Amino acid sequence: MTAIETTPSESSLSKVEHGTVKPTIVVATDGSAASAAAFKAASLIAGINDLNIRVVAVLEPLQIPAAIPHAILNFEGSDSTRIKQFVADVQSQIEKCKSQSAEWVIEPRVGIPAAEISQAAREHSAGLVIVGASRHGLFERLIGEETAARVAQLGDTPLLVAATGLERLPHRVVIAMDLDPSQLGDLRSVLSMFGPAASVTCVHVQRREDFPGSDSPAFARAYESAVTEAFDVVKEEISGVPGMRADLIRLHGDPATELLRYCDFAKAELLVLGLRRHYGLRRLLGGGVALNVLRGATCSVLIVPESAPLAPSGDAISRGKDTTLTSYVPDMWPSQLKQFTERNAGRRATLEVNGPDIGAFVEVAELPFIGADYDHRDGRVEILLGDFIGSDRHFSRSIPSPDSVSVLRGSDMKDDVLCISYGDGQTLLTFTT
Repeated sequence: MTAIETTPSESSLSKVEHGTVKPTIVVATDGSAASAAAFKAASLIAGINDLNIRVVAVLEPLQIPAAIPHAILNFEGSDSTRIKQFVADVQSQIEKCKSQSAEWVIEPRVGIPAAEISQAAREHSAGLVIVGASRHGLFERLIGEETAARVAQLGDTPLLVAATGLERLPHRVVIAMDLDPSQLGDLRSVLSMFGPAASVTCVHVQRREDFPGSDSPAFARAYESAVTEAFDVVKEEISGVPGMRADLIRLHGDPATELLRYCDFAKAELLVLGLRRHYGLRRLLGGGVALNVLRGATCSVLIVPESAPLAPSGDAISRGKDTTLTSYVPDMWPSQLKQFTERNAGRRATLEVNGPDIGAFVEVAELPFIGADYDHRDGRVEILLGDFIGSDRHFSRSIPSPDSVSVLRGSDMKDDVLCISYGDGQTLLTFTT
């Protein structure tokens, strides 16, 4: 059955808590032909899961020329006519491929696609959002790769970008694995929706580093150890899904290029990316990397958000919880960084740089933290790492024109991360636990 709902309904979260409804997935469409892949994916997933399907049909508002007097326009009547025709077109698309085992409800919305899709996913506590991939350029469609990336950034729900020509659930799965496995969120729950896969490969792409010590045996050993530990965590998570077993592939080079090349070589049907967050700033495997992957992928892409922390219990609150201390006042930074240095000098740390142009890459790993300071004369934050004595291993980073200095402190009251934000980028100093 396909129902039509013209106003947002009561959030399904409260209903799920009372056990009166099945889990929900949101399928987003703009009525274009690319949406057929999203409908097909939803039908296949619903075929092996007991689900409700919410079809969020997003219609962009009319662009009214400023020269036309508002008094002669009938906005409500115009939108009403457009919505009726739009819903009829979407319903015709759905009937061609929808699963008879799931309830499909059409929810028309007028607005910006990414914002409306993200809002619908929150309202219905969706377990998955599905959009169709398009290769026709921004001018010819509303919901495509750029909108998909924006939906992932705005929301906390796993996002599936279904490839054109999708005919079956994926048998060959590639998982892009970072050094921090938490960026893959609740991978087990998401993958279980797709059923067993014949092949699951974790692919880690190591950027070609160029900094003092990057070619040292010590750095190579530390990096190899970090990759192995991350894979062990991901492998255990995947093993909880019946019929899935993971292998590891190591590659070197540009992450987006190497991931796409490997997916083509392995004839992958699904590429899984992780969504990471730092202090409210969000990035997809390095910001521009994920968008390049979405633009270039010929297979379906699943973006999984980093696991959100559970609400603390009363005991946990009494013991303390993670806190972020952020300062936007340069006069406070020298004192803040001096105290940070006094608390953490000697602890081993990794320095990572993030930005939309360069993505995210590790500049140095597993070196002792020596100190951090802010120079008023040059307007720079200086970070120094290395061995205190008996070694030439030293690394310094100078950060001009910072906007803010943030310190993430864990529930044990130890500093976990120092974040220096500037423009549209950030530098992260993360301590080894």
